[in-house]
Amino acid sequence: MSIRESSHGYWSSTHTFLWVAAGATIGISNLTRVPYLMSEYGGAAFLLAYLLSLSLIAAPLLAGEWMLGRWARDDLVAGFARLAEAASAKRAWTLVGGMALAGSVLILSYYSVIAGWSMAYTFRVASGALGGLGEQAATEVFLDLARDPERSLSWHTLFMVIACVVVAHGFREGIERAAMRLMPTAALLLLGLAGYAITQADVMPALRRLLLPDFSRLGWRGLIEAMHQAFFTMSLGIGVMMNLGVYLPVAAPVKRLALSILLIDVCFSLIAGLALFTMILAAGLQPAPGLALIFQVVPRSLPQTVGGTLFGVGFFTTLFIVTLCSASALLEPMTRYLIDRLRWTRVFAAASSALMIWYLGLGSLLSFSVIQDAELGGRNFFEWVQFITASWLAPLTGLLVCVFVVSIMPRDLTSAMWGERDRWLYPAWFFALRYPARLALIVILLYASGLLDAMVGFWAGD
Repeated sequence: MSIRESSHGYWSSTHTFLWVAAGATIGISNLTRVPYLMSEYGGAAFLLAYLLSLSLIAAPLLAGEWMLGRWARDDLVAGFARLAEAASAKRAWTLVGGMALAGSVLILSYYSVIAGWSMAYTFRVASGALGGLGEQAATEVFLDLARDPERSLSWHTLFMVIACVVVAHGFREGIERAAMRLMPTAALLLLGLAGYAITQADVMPALRRLLLPDFSRLGWRGLIEAMHQAFFTMSLGIGVMMNLGVYLPVAAPVKRLALSILLIDVCFSLIAGLALFTMILAAGLQPAPGLALIFQVVPRSLPQTVGGTLFGVGFFTTLFIVTLCSASALLEPMTRYLIDRLRWTRVFAAASSALMIWYLGLGSLLSFSVIQDAELGGRNFFEWVQFITASWLAPLTGLLVCVFVVSIMPRDLTSAMWGERDRWLYPAWFFALRYPARLALIVILLYASGLLDAMVGFWAGD
């Protein structure tokens, strides 16, 4: 039951894999959602809960998914079939691989739409078209783009074509090479944005908003948001990390790599939060959740100067870079599946996968225009896809992975999957998957279903 050698090849080095994994984890939520959650739930109090969640929930599961992929050396569906067979488990566990594959496809379908808008805003900021806008005008500018099917379709298509080209070149010549060039560029841009913000405005209000601890504002809801964000930011439960693990060498220091990714992830969020909140608060504005922060608040915070324009271009360029690296990692699992299952060439498999995901993305794209009134349970297509993937499909898949590793796999198979490095950490990792990770994912699912709110309300007598 030892780890097999890969018939697909390997990443060039541990260093290059680190940038690939960072590109897969760092996305829109790092630049916008984490800083917003810190500002809403007590600054450093939320950050502490977030760091604990990353350490006790995300890191063990991240390492586990890498090790599952490294042991299986196959696409998600066939890989789980191989694992189920080795564990003498029911074939139904193969469905976990299918769920993970579906999660990556659905997330990329709407992620591409948002990424396309960020590309459009890069050029809008550069042209000066967003300077001096009020709240109503900024909202109308965004809605004009989102509600114009032709323009949104153009940007959505362009982004998917770029992601497809990257993946079609291969996991080393495409995904690895892109991450090695783009992620350091994004890091430098982000540092430049923070440097500009600090020199142009008072940074203290942003520091107080983000880092001043206020545990009274954290509450149980803040704790759950920290757990959910820690899980989601690591791209867990959607097959991305397991797929990246397919190309990991046997001797790769998985545990050290997982810790490094956590640190990089947190640093990106803190630097982005410092840069954005310094500009936003200096302009007399307040942060907003979701898309409003990106496409309405940030453009209004930019001073009408050359520096302000460069800041805006740098921010939306950084957003494009991190979304492209994430999209490449999200597109790879379906491409790998088609290559292995149908024996297609990589170019044809990548193009077919991109076309299918592009088509699914039309539902999210048109949710802002043609089918915006077509709602079910108070949600349109775009909102349902987001809710199903982030709140249900990914956490449920992650929970099943935990259950499979700690309760279904024989101990000798789990031990073989761990490898020979850092054997002293094996009991702690296994314990973390058995208790903190599983319990946290159950709580996240209860929270998503509304049952937790009902239970808290009942307990409080509301």
